[in-house]
Amino acid sequence: MSNITPNRQDTACEQAAAQFLERDFDQCFEQMRHYDGQIWDLFKFTLASYTTILGAAVGLYQYSLENGIDFVPVALVLLVVGFLFGLCMYALVIRNRVYFVCVAKYINEHRGFFLKTKPLGFSNASKMFTNLKRPQFFNWRSSQLFFSYLIASLNAILLSMLFYFWLDVSANRTWLLGGTFTITVALQLSIGILYLLSRDQKGADSAVFGIR
Repeated sequence: MSNITPNRQDTACEQAAAQFLERDFDQCFEQMRHYDGQIWDLFKFTLASYTTILGAAVGLYQYSLENGIDFVPVALVLLVVGFLFGLCMYALVIRNRVYFVCVAKYINEHRGFFLKTKPLGFSNASKMFTNLKRPQFFNWRSSQLFFSYLIASLNAILLSMLFYFWLDVSANRTWLLGGTFTITVALQLSIGILYLLSRDQKGADSAVFGIR
């Protein structure tokens, strides 16, 4: 028979649970910072790629006009590749937002759990985040989502330039560029926002993996 009394067993279990929650909080905080930084890294990488692709495409198009050598098909291929790449980057930023929010909510739940008893008299007068329902997956003011707006706009620029190079309709090019840009941005943002809104009121498993 064990010599450990029930009270000691309960104390040991509570200490182990507290240590687990402490480690889990620390690891999740690092994970949250990773996701936040990753979105910024994705944006920087995407911006550099756009600059290269768009610059090369415009250069080839201009060279074709000036020298009579048809490099337009090559420019079109570059723009198609860049646009598809941009869609992938947009999807990654939106998906990363889901990961970030799930972890941030979990951290808020941890903090709220420990602070609700005002340990050592600490009242959290600064109102540091303790609401497990925040942040929301879609918050139009979020800096992370501003990156998604910019990527969506850059994708629309690439597609607009694609049609500009491809269709020789000089009289209508202004309308073509404006219409293509507006529709492409609107479609991307609509899909991204609807996806994020559909994650609300769901647990982490359901939000990330679609498990009910």
